[in-house]
Amino acid sequence: MATKEDNSTQFDAEQAIGEISRRVELMTRENQALFQRLLDDERRFRRVAKAVWMVQEEERRRLARELHDGIGQTLTALKNQLGRLHIRYEKADPDLVEGLSDSVELVSTALDDTRELSRLLRPAVLDDLGLEAALSWLARTLNQRTTLQINVDCDVGEARFEPDVETLVFRIVQESLTNVVKHGNAPEARVIVDTPGDYLRARIEDDGAGFDVRAALQASDNPQSAGLRGMRDRVELFGGQLRINSTPGSGTVVELTVPLT
Repeated sequence: MATKEDNSTQFDAEQAIGEISRRVELMTRENQALFQRLLDDERRFRRVAKAVWMVQEEERRRLARELHDGIGQTLTALKNQLGRLHIRYEKADPDLVEGLSDSVELVSTALDDTRELSRLLRPAVLDDLGLEAALSWLARTLNQRTTLQINVDCDVGEARFEPDVETLVFRIVQESLTNVVKHGNAPEARVIVDTPGDYLRARIEDDGAGFDVRAALQASDNPQSAGLRGMRDRVELFGGQLRINSTPGSGTVVELTVPLT
């Protein structure tokens, strides 16, 4: 037969268990709320970071257009004017003719540099013709300016994707190839682009010097490390992934995947 003291002890235990359950439930709700707040903050951060990146690209597009349509056209007009003066005074003072000839050459160089800078800032071919044409142009340009030979194997043809996705893939390939030129010391590189399923994949391979990926990503004072982290962060803003495989002396493979839906 239970005594009064036994009933009191059982009552106290039930009260304690009830209090603990209440506190656990309260902590669970608080943790869920905190987790939800973290998710909301992360989504907000991604939206802001993506918006900043898009503003930067829009500014690049504007500057490229200003260079091409503004300064480029002015230099073209100046070159034509100097060319006409050169023809008009071809049989005049030899010093004047030589000066005009040199001026035409200087303006031609300035015009070529301006057009090249405009294309590097934002190649019009990317907006007009799409990713495959832009990557072919990029490879051709680097082939002409450096010793690196680049082969592009792109099976997307004339397919168009979201402008932001095309820009992202183009920038990652451009930055990867720039790293090959600056740090890879590779004679050849290959760019492979395909769309297996509902995502776009770009792979940049080279047989150059390679590097220690983990050490490079952890180095805080290395510009290349900041560049690699920046590439990875930009890809993650679009829900994609960036994988870098490299070993000193065995080349580098950079692979980007980004969802299309």
